[in-house]
Amino acid sequence: MTGARTLLAIAGFALAFSVTIFFGRAEAELRQPPLHFTCNDFPPHKIEHVGSNEQRGFDIDIISEAFRRTGWSIDITYMPWKRALEFATRDQFDGLCSCSYTPEREATLMFSDEVFAVSVGLFALDPAALAGVVGVADLKGRRVAVVGGYNLEGELEAAGAKVLAASDDKRALEMLVHGNIDLLYAYELPTRHFMRTRTLIKKIEYQELRSNPYYMCLNRKSPRSEQAMADFNRALAEMKVDKTMKRILRRYRIEYPAASPSASEPVTQ
Repeated sequence: MTGARTLLAIAGFALAFSVTIFFGRAEAELRQPPLHFTCNDFPPHKIEHVGSNEQRGFDIDIISEAFRRTGWSIDITYMPWKRALEFATRDQFDGLCSCSYTPEREATLMFSDEVFAVSVGLFALDPAALAGVVGVADLKGRRVAVVGGYNLEGELEAAGAKVLAASDDKRALEMLVHGNIDLLYAYELPTRHFMRTRTLIKKIEYQELRSNPYYMCLNRKSPRSEQAMADFNRALAEMKVDKTMKRILRRYRIEYPAASPSASEPVTQ
């Protein structure tokens, strides 16, 4: 009997020790340093200056929630896109909040499973400027604005367009509004966001050319990237099933899966 009690005591001690180690490890993981991300201001996806509605952008909400579920936290440094893309591959950063896939980027960045997809197309003040354009190849010789460093810029250059690069989406829209170019090749949602922040005076036309998937992107040089990526993809899949993605996007009046707004909308001077 005494031997049995001794064995039970040993088993109980071993179990308690194992539980202590398990929870100790879990607590340590929760205390690990945050992942450091670069981001560009890209509303409503990523919002640098948060307003009274406290919306940080749906990409930020999605990424933060996925990492929270797996014991990670993140902090974000905002900068213009070209700099954000460059700095994301430096030693002090773990990655980029979100980006499109290109073969060139794969050398330095790891891409998650698809986060979402955004409409890409052409904006024009004059509907006639869109006549006959069904793809980027039709823009040869045309004056087209784009944000410098976006993968869209390379597409225009390959097509032989006369490219005018802006530092961000807001400035690219200004180039169109002030008549500096015929067309703006851009992501739909951010451009519409900046259109809505202006005094409405006339309509601007939009023609979708394609849907562009995008991803959460991690720095291949970061020693934490492989584990963080596996954790993120697992949580992201859960969020798509349990409708967390749908709830987050609904806060921004966006359908999941995405649905494109109307073809034309007022814009300003």
